[in-house]
Amino acid sequence: MPPDTLRPSRVDDDGILDFARAVNRHFFESEEDDDVLPWIESFGTGYRAWWTRTPELVAGNLGVIETEVSLPGGSHLKVAAITAVGVAQTERRRGVMRELMLAALAEAVELEEPLAGLFASEAAIYGRFGFGVAAPHVGYRIDRPRIRFRDPVDVRLVEATTPAAARQAWPELHAAMRATRGASVAKLAGLWDLSILRDIPGWRGGASARRLVEVPGRGYASYRVKEAFDGHLPNGSVRLLELVATDPEAETALWQHVLDIDLTATVDVSFRPVDDALPHLVTDHHALRASESAPLYLRILDVPRVLTGRAYASGGTSVLQIVDPLGYADGRWRLEAGPDGAICERTDDEADLVVPVASLPGIVHGGVRATTFLAARQLEERTSGAAAALDRLMAVDRAPWTTMEF
Repeated sequence: MPPDTLRPSRVDDDGILDFARAVNRHFFESEEDDDVLPWIESFGTGYRAWWTRTPELVAGNLGVIETEVSLPGGSHLKVAAITAVGVAQTERRRGVMRELMLAALAEAVELEEPLAGLFASEAAIYGRFGFGVAAPHVGYRIDRPRIRFRDPVDVRLVEATTPAAARQAWPELHAAMRATRGASVAKLAGLWDLSILRDIPGWRGGASARRLVEVPGRGYASYRVKEAFDGHLPNGSVRLLELVATDPEAETALWQHVLDIDLTATVDVSFRPVDDALPHLVTDHHALRASESAPLYLRILDVPRVLTGRAYASGGTSVLQIVDPLGYADGRWRLEAGPDGAICERTDDEADLVVPVASLPGIVHGGVRATTFLAARQLEERTSGAAAALDRLMAVDRAPWTTMEF
């Protein structure tokens, strides 16, 4: 039987528990109250739920977190952070996910959210909806015994802290980091509660409760430890959940702490910036075993608000022909930008570059260069040298990075 009409819901609506259980079911996770209710309780009113169902089951689900994302230069714009996208196995290949996504994007435009974002479990799906990589990330599976620091600092800077103290102090440090990085998504209050105050045993994957440490006022880290032995030799692992610092000394001290935990042999971490300092802090960067981590995808819905919202270190003009099959960003846009601000307006001028909408987020946030897209044939140059000129205009001091996975 085909699914019913789409149903938009809020967290406090009747039936939202059915939605939440379907999310966990479609990701093959527990549907028990202890594993579902904390998510519902954490979002308050800052969450929109889209779902469709047959009489027997929820056929498809999609959630939207109402939050903000940073732009280069430190300003912020609203973003519809899309999450919890799933379709029942028996309802696949019937357009359910497409219907949900189109409804969520239309709602974002109606609510004047100029950007949508997501992390992709299956990346091939979302380019057709205009999403592109904004913030590439790296991950490490660190061979801890081989790590030596080039220039160690006094690790006594690092102190254990309590959940209550961390909940009060850490959001300010996270905000300070976000001011220096584009494509960094803000955490809702409820998500801070989930990541610090609440530690659901079923979410630990057999590891310890969270350990919370900080360099007071300068940085913090949270992690879990999973005990293991190889014969009589300790072979435990550390799962680093987040490490943020506002200065190099604090960052080095926190890394030293995490990479020197007794009874462990490996440290795993995802979602690190591509310009991370860690490879340059240690004597053997091969021991980090770096690999690609999941990137943040963004979808630009309002071109002028995004292009005029970010900062520019140098001046320049570019005419961009944005190709958007869904129509939201489609058209020819003239960008005049400089250190004092930017103007972006529709124009009849000849285009310097033809840019698919999915390529635009990487260019705007500095995560992927226009010349890289040109080489990959994901951008067309109508004026010779225009891609390199756009790279200079869009240059950023630090790579885009978000620690907020959703």
